[in-house]
Parts: sequence; structure tokens; C-alpha cells
Amino acid sequence: MKSEYYYLVASLPMLDFAMAPPTSYEDFLEHCEEQLSEKDKEIILRATIEPTQTTLDNCATLQKYREFDRQLRNELVVVRAAKKEKEKSDYIKGEYYANPFMAHYVYVIFSQDSPQEAERMLERMRWEVIEDLKSGHYFDVDYLVAYALELQILERWGKIDKAKGKAILEEIAAKA
Repeated sequence: MKSEYYYLVASLPMLDFAMAPPTSYEDFLEHCEEQLSEKDKEIILRATIEPTQTTLDNCATLQKYREFDRQLRNELVVVRAAKKEKEKSDYIKGEYYANPFMAHYVYVIFSQDSPQEAERMLERMRWEVIEDLKSGHYFDVDYLVAYALELQILERWGKIDKAKGKAILEEIAAKA
């Protein structure tokens, strides 16, 4: 049984974490513009890897990703605050509850000697969560949300070149 966006999804190039983006995010949005309902276009436009003020959304996949991202950023705050001997509560966004798995993973990330490797590990973690959220969605808006998020990760990573990599990664780390 074909679902609403079968032809759109079937026309998209496959994505893999280790690859360069096969298309630009802008081209993806233009492609969606032609085939999505207005409601679903709005959902896709809200699907961003940038931090947002709210985790609430009427798209379950997007809401779950935002909640994960906020938890991850809060765990990063906890580790950074401890390192800099600052009060973490000044930087925590929303509700904070310790997640032992995530806390351990963030600790391992902060143990990396290379900022580039640490950032790659963070992006890999985000990618894996998005892959999990995509599970069971094949030709629907939830799949397209996951695709949009993954494509943004690939584009962001692609912008980090070797000459400017360290400075860009340090700037990204400061914002996270």
C-alpha cells in the first residue's frame, strides 16, 4: 500500500552519515514545496537541527527529536559548567533530569583530545536518534522530517573544512 508521499520519498537520494550531502537542503525544500500539503510544508520548515525554545510540536517525530536535543544540550551544559566551575542552573533549558546513558556519552565526548572528533561523536549520536525516530515511517511526513534533519547534519558537517575546522568547532561548542 502506497502512502501519501510515496513518490516524493522514492525520489530522494539515500543518506548516510559518512557521505557528503547528495543534494542541498534548499533543493530538498523546493522538491517538497511541489508535493506537500500546506500543513506538512509547515512541519518540514520547523524541522531544524538548530536549538529551539520549545520542544512542543504537533509532529511526534519532531517533538521527540527536540526533546532529545534539549536533553543532550543540557548534559553538555552540566559537563561544561563543572569544568568551568559555574552554576549549571544558569544555563539549563527547560526541565532537566539526569539521563545516565546520555551523561556517560557526553563525558566520553568531552574526553576526546580532538574537538573535531568530539563534534563528530555528537553528530553521530544525533544521527542515530533520528534513525530510531524514522523507524516505522517510510512514506509519510515523519520520514521527511527525519530526512530534513539528517540532511542538515550532513550539510553542517560538510561546511567544516580542515583549515577552519578547529575555529568553527570551538564556536559550535560554545553555542551548544
